[in-house]
Amino acid sequence: MGDLETDFMEKIENKVDIPKVDVLFAPHHGRTSGKVPRAWLELMDPGLVVIGEAPSEYLHYYAGYNTITQNSCGDILFVTDDKKVHIYVADNAYSVNFLDDEGRDHEDGLYYIGTLGCHES
Repeated sequence: MGDLETDFMEKIENKVDIPKVDVLFAPHHGRTSGKVPRAWLELMDPGLVVIGEAPSEYLHYYAGYNTITQNSCGDILFVTDDKKVHIYVADNAYSVNFLDDEGRDHEDGLYYIGTLGCHES
């Protein structure tokens, strides 16, 4: 969603088709200025919202949605595999409780934190 800002998303809300998504990269690295409107979130139904690197005082944390915050976990690697996304991060102490644990090993120097099941297409 790049650099979309909230006010622009609200202006075009009825002019675009919003698909379901498995992983949503929050616009503006998760800053409040790019907060995804509630109506869009409900249509997208993301299994995970990635909040990028921005100063924490400017972030919108998407309450009610599963999130990974890059400020805390560092680099993130997504490995797709037959309707699943295996997620790895740089910080070996980072953890979340909403992913399935498939017991995968490290990958590319990053630590496995779990697997996200994807929407059926």
